[in-house]
Amino acid sequence: MTQLSNRPQTTNDPEFIASLLGDAGATWAVVGLTDSPDRVAKPIASFLKSELGMNVVPVNLRREPVNGDRAFGRIAEIPFDVDVVHVFVNGAAAVGVVAEVIRKGIKTIWFQKDVDGAEAVDAALKAGMNVVVDTCPSIEGRMRSLGWRM
Repeated sequence: MTQLSNRPQTTNDPEFIASLLGDAGATWAVVGLTDSPDRVAKPIASFLKSELGMNVVPVNLRREPVNGDRAFGRIAEIPFDVDVVHVFVNGAAAVGVVAEVIRKGIKTIWFQKDVDGAEAVDAALKAGMNVVVDTCPSIEGRMRSLGWRM
């Protein structure tokens, strides 16, 4: 996966976001992704897969497949490399996700817009991770396809 530099991206660097969204074929683990049509994670994960060409790995406690993709109960269960972890869970659950991401050695984490995870974001930054917060890859991707920057 493309990295702009060795320094952690603290939050929402436009060039870094563009590099993430332009890295077709990257593997994104989406934590909180279920097959429920009422959850915002599903259309965003579908956008990542169908519009941007990402490999999407659902992560949910029930291990419920989404769009035919095998799901895992936790980040730690994923037996292959992951480029980005996209977080749709709040609070203590988000802190637990960050701990697993750190142990697995994943370098980039994206906290979905409106995820309440200040403690998790702080832990990710302290660990030197690349962190994107309070924005949405679907919105960012569509804006960029129109030539706009957020």
